[in-house]
Amino acid sequence: MAHAGSWKMDLKSPQRVSCSTEFSALIGLLPELAITRDELIARFSSEYRDRIGWLFQQCSRHGIGFDEEMQIDTPSGRKWVRMVCEAVPNKRSQVKSLQGMLQNISDLKQAQQETLHLAMRLTTTLSTITDAFVTLDRQCCFTHLNQESEQLLRHTSAELLGKEIWEVLVNDKNQRLRQELQRSIATGRQLEFEDFYPGLGKWLEVRVCPFAEGLAVYFRDVSKRRKSQEQLMLLETCVSRLNDIVLIAEAQPARKKVPYIVFVNHAFEQHTGYSRHEVLGQTPHKLMGPGAAQDEFERMVRMLARKRQARSELLIYRKNGSCFWLELEIVQVADTADDLAHWVAVGRDITQRKVAADAIHQLAFYDPLTSLPNRLMLLNRLEQVMSQSVDLRRNGALMFIDVDKLKVLNDTLGHHKGDMLLQQVAERLAGCVDDTDTVARLGGDEFVVLLEDLGDDAAEATVKTQKLAEKVLEQLREPFDLSGHQHYTTSSIGVTSLNGPHDSVSEVLKQADLAMYQAKTTGRNAVCFFDPEMQAVVNANAAVSSELHAGLRKQEFVLHYQPQVDRQGCVTGVEALLRWQHPRRGLVMPADFIPMAEDSGLILPLGQWALATACEQLAAWAQWPQAASLSIAVNVSVRQFRHPDFVDQVMAEIRRTGIKPEHLKLELTETLLADGMEITLARMGTLKALGVTLALDDFGMGYSSLSALKRLPLDQLKIDKNFVAEVLTDRADAAISRTIITLAHSLNLEVVAEGVETQAQQDFLIAQGCDQFQGFLFSEPLPIGELEAYLMEPGTHRKALAASLLPG
Repeated sequence: MAHAGSWKMDLKSPQRVSCSTEFSALIGLLPELAITRDELIARFSSEYRDRIGWLFQQCSRHGIGFDEEMQIDTPSGRKWVRMVCEAVPNKRSQVKSLQGMLQNISDLKQAQQETLHLAMRLTTTLSTITDAFVTLDRQCCFTHLNQESEQLLRHTSAELLGKEIWEVLVNDKNQRLRQELQRSIATGRQLEFEDFYPGLGKWLEVRVCPFAEGLAVYFRDVSKRRKSQEQLMLLETCVSRLNDIVLIAEAQPARKKVPYIVFVNHAFEQHTGYSRHEVLGQTPHKLMGPGAAQDEFERMVRMLARKRQARSELLIYRKNGSCFWLELEIVQVADTADDLAHWVAVGRDITQRKVAADAIHQLAFYDPLTSLPNRLMLLNRLEQVMSQSVDLRRNGALMFIDVDKLKVLNDTLGHHKGDMLLQQVAERLAGCVDDTDTVARLGGDEFVVLLEDLGDDAAEATVKTQKLAEKVLEQLREPFDLSGHQHYTTSSIGVTSLNGPHDSVSEVLKQADLAMYQAKTTGRNAVCFFDPEMQAVVNANAAVSSELHAGLRKQEFVLHYQPQVDRQGCVTGVEALLRWQHPRRGLVMPADFIPMAEDSGLILPLGQWALATACEQLAAWAQWPQAASLSIAVNVSVRQFRHPDFVDQVMAEIRRTGIKPEHLKLELTETLLADGMEITLARMGTLKALGVTLALDDFGMGYSSLSALKRLPLDQLKIDKNFVAEVLTDRADAAISRTIITLAHSLNLEVVAEGVETQAQQDFLIAQGCDQFQGFLFSEPLPIGELEAYLMEPGTHRKALAASLLPG
């Protein structure tokens, strides 16, 4: 309805412009076609192309929006449009794109032109009216005609003298002239009337003056006047009924400089509540009210003194005291002496647009739940404060606040209770700080407090920040009333100072975030100030994570294999252990990179690679009699096992390599039993049905219970090496090991002891009934080549290793 369309321009090459259907239709572009920035500029008329290109450049580089009226060339002709543009920043407050709207204002421009043309025609009409004069005898025959009448009647005097006037001016459809002339002769009275004469195609003003011999008749061509009157009446009717407010003020002499109102339309009366009679002769100042509107009006007056028109947005007061926003354009009208005669003001009620703009601003810069500033406003404000802290040497601080265990509240009482908690937290935080400070919500349970001016002394600023942080902790420890439910919570606060220069806003936020997580690790309900060593640890972890990605891509990971033997010392299988052959650091053990792999998600591709490699090795051993009966145990992480595709991946590798499923042993951790028990049982059942061997690793160190253990389709239990290490010296560890073996055998499960390093340990475990053993007593984890050599002569290798472990 507004004849407007929206557009958005991505500043990345080739600067494509995405646009709405209305925008495409307006510039004459098919909806399915795309357009670039240069193609869009080419649509503007030649006299505006440099201007629009410059405006786009200013907005792209400096974020300066614009609102301009220009002309564009379309297949249907030239159009007047209103072009509005604003910059869209990214998280670093750099302009990433432009967006705006294009509105067709051709009708408005045409109406303005038509109004001007009408005024010009009115002036021309007034200057070209002429009189014609004839005399008639009593039979209404021409006896005299002047030159003007000859021109009017389009005949010479010789042609008309002696002829009745009816022959020229009267027809069957218009008998009024005959009737009026005959009445004047009969009554002897003067007459004056206007009528249309089809033969001439004109409106004539006729004045009849009877005299003794007949009639003197004056004709004045009033066709233009009549047409002007009609047009003027039409114009006044249109102006009066316009939705836009129209006000005309007559300029006073220069010494007074105060215009007074001479015309207002119906829209003015509707919008302001003032009747026409209440404002005629008054000044427009009474509509402005106090304050900024008066100042803006005076600015427009000064602008009008320099040029013929001015535009602004003003807050106008109604008669009842309420107000509304008006987009006002004032044009000066000069008289023939080029002196100021009138001011014509045209205004449009833009209150809804202002409300919408305020709503957009609220959505863009404020959190809808708490009404606090959001991340975008915080970043803008933080950048200003950081700049001031350097330029003015003011100390500041940033507090990163995390509400502890909000997820538990949401999961137990519902998200509406969690929202109520966040709203009350926002109120308490706002009550803790000064008006000059900023409290913002980043999202979720994270809040930020920006302390702007903590004085010139850095030590004093730290003390003030510490006191405020402790005040926040105390406030958030107080109970919250969540619609009748009393809820207690705590918070974790990280603080970083804004003293001195920083690389970026994101660096400051990251420091405060790291400090907050450090506060969480200390047990929550605590304050922690940023320490550069935190950043060093994070950077080191990030470096390892990055190297892990590269190492996986470059195939730097290898498997080493540690043999598992039975009571007689015969090798029954091996455990595949992951190693990282780092190009600079050498062979890296799992403890140094597995946690990073877990955090970064790389544990999934690493685990899949280890599974595939182990299956390929089993396939190769199937052709070698010395190893054809051996199994390979592969460790499976919790994250890997819980991946929806894990069982399918195992089945796919078995089919791809053609191995016997029972030779593949999957070692699972007790962490799997912490939650999701039903899903764990279902997946283990599927794997067991395939024939895969299942072992529970590090038994006794985690979440196992007898009720859970009896439901698991296991084949083996592995005694953790921590129990085995002290089995000869610690009665508790000996009892635990003995209990595990007894429990496993009662459930028909084999028992494998890890970390066996001495013959005495093995002898003790054999005496308790342990089935298999694994540890340095038999072999360290070996590369595949050394393992196969070990399998050829296991006794020799075992003796050499045992000798290397003897004291001295």
